[in-house]
Amino acid sequence: MTRSDDAELLDLFSDHLIFERRLSRKTRDAYVEQASVLLSWCAGNGKDAALLTFSDLDAFLVWRRESFSLDERTVSKILSALRSFFSFLVKEGMRSDNPVLSIDRPKTRIYLPRTLSEDEVEEILTEFRDDGDVLMMRDYTMFELVYSSGMRISELIGLDVGSFSREESFIRVVGKRNKERVVFIGEIARRAVENYIDNVRPLLLDKRRVKENALFLNRRGGRLTRQAVHKRFHEKCSRLGIDATVHTLRHSFATHMIEHGADIRSIQEMLGHSDVKTTQIYTHLDTKELLGSYDRFASLLDLTGDKDVSE
Repeated sequence: MTRSDDAELLDLFSDHLIFERRLSRKTRDAYVEQASVLLSWCAGNGKDAALLTFSDLDAFLVWRRESFSLDERTVSKILSALRSFFSFLVKEGMRSDNPVLSIDRPKTRIYLPRTLSEDEVEEILTEFRDDGDVLMMRDYTMFELVYSSGMRISELIGLDVGSFSREESFIRVVGKRNKERVVFIGEIARRAVENYIDNVRPLLLDKRRVKENALFLNRRGGRLTRQAVHKRFHEKCSRLGIDATVHTLRHSFATHMIEHGADIRSIQEMLGHSDVKTTQIYTHLDTKELLGSYDRFASLLDLTGDKDVSE
């Protein structure tokens, strides 16, 4: 295929991911980029993507690993993208098989996300409690809501006023692939959202934009951007000397729920994970804390002598 043929194929693949697979634009862009890299490699090696064999793909992956020092996690993401690309080629009648299905995923290490202690979360939220500052009151509501619900920052800024139900204390959240879920929130977060809607949001609303539906508004009365939310949170955490992002609140929510006895399926629903395996990372975090507690207990036994622990 020529370069113009490749460009046309990538455009068709992009449309397929958005309109048929209904993937997010971020995922679409990542998949198209990996398909583009493969097609460039094919052009440089006299290969045709429609005729690539298992051995060809293996050579491609070896080249990617060695040229860019890729770890197992990145290679796994490349395979996901290529699996979709070749499935698309099969659908379009350009191939009769998907060679990526014959390639085993590399075993990836478990990366435990950074979480905060409950005291650290309280310290951060306290920094935003300022009844005399409209923007601070807005920020406090946002971050209290993230910690109470575990929602993503993209879901937070996508909330509308109508997303919140006062009577049922829940929020309708639109997550990845436009999947909607109902997330119940705690009493503290509920009161914060009600106060924000009743007393804070009207002060931010621009009279010329009274039809603005966004729940959280910027100082000009429009919908907040994720960059602005990140910046506000980062400034406070830097002042406190705490290494955290807004997403750390989401991780902390899930971890603290596990620690307080919540079941994994409930947390999966609240986080909006399509696969419970993604949620199970938080059980690893809880196990890590349990092992830490055991080590501290064992050290105490060493200090106090070989006592009967049944006492």
